Amino acid sequence: MDATRGPFTLLLRSWELSLRSNNKSAETIRSYLRSANLFADYLTNPPPPAEDSDADPVPAVDDVLDIKRGHVQAFVVHEIARTSASSARSRFLGVQAWLKWMVAEEELTRSPAEGVKAPQVEDPEVPILTTDQLQTLLKSVAGREFAEVRDRAMILLWLDSGVRLSEVVNRTLEDVDLDMQVLHVMGKGSRGRAVPYGTKTAQAVDRYLRARARHPYGKTVDSLWIGQKTKKPLTVSGAGKLLARRSEACGLGRIHPHQFRHTFAHMWLAAGGNETDLMRITGWKSRSMVDRYARSAGAERAREQHKKLSPGDRL
Repeated sequence: MDATRGPFTLLLRSWELSLRSNNKSAETIRSYLRSANLFADYLTNPPPPAEDSDADPVPAVDDVLDIKRGHVQAFVVHEIARTSASSARSRFLGVQAWLKWMVAEEELTRSPAEGVKAPQVEDPEVPILTTDQLQTLLKSVAGREFAEVRDRAMILLWLDSGVRLSEVVNRTLEDVDLDMQVLHVMGKGSRGRAVPYGTKTAQAVDRYLRARARHPYGKTVDSLWIGQKTKKPLTVSGAGKLLARRSEACGLGRIHPHQFRHTFAHMWLAAGGNETDLMRITGWKSRSMVDRYARSAGAERAREQHKKLSPGDRL
């Protein structure tokens, strides 16, 4: 990313180098630099307060030593008004990381973001896909055309392993182990893991690999997923659009790949699956992530458990 923001240019470029040397993911680097660039723009040319605001104008700065806590707070308020609390939270975390790096590099003695809290954001409950919805979607890719065979294998991998969109899409042929029934993925923070999948999914993947071997470009491309008539690898955005078209075509509305991750977590826990094993499969480092994903359809699981454990029914 071209980080050229006036007086902060060198610091932005140096931070980008630091992020890369620390092996941060490309997505993390992109997000962090986007946040820092927006903040740098804000510092050098702060917009006037809103007409209905009693806040004082924010003074422009061209030296990191002049950045105050008020600049950080005003930037967050500006981002909330310009975008949303969720986006502003992401921007704040990026700015916070940049300022923390400056302290470590002794460009600052103390971070201006110290003591500033990230905006509170209510995580929306992601809709869980029902068995009927899943069966309808899978019926739409039950044919033998290359695209149907490919899409069925991809959908089953999303559902059966709980992997992220990019973790399925950005794979090569070597990442698939049909004998062990695992998919080798690279998760956040460049952490690799072997994700298991079931026999039905293995059958769908095997069928796709055979169809792929017959593809005109099947032997010339390393990427696992390729286009129906081209040698271009399927991209993350392309896979998301592909799923949206499939789901809308069979009357299910727009389904996002991340719904499979939530659905996987729900079905795993509903069947009595262990939380530690769930964390290992999904690549979560914190148990709070289990709580976050388990919130979807949590009431349904509680009702089903109550049917089994009802104290009144056992009298």
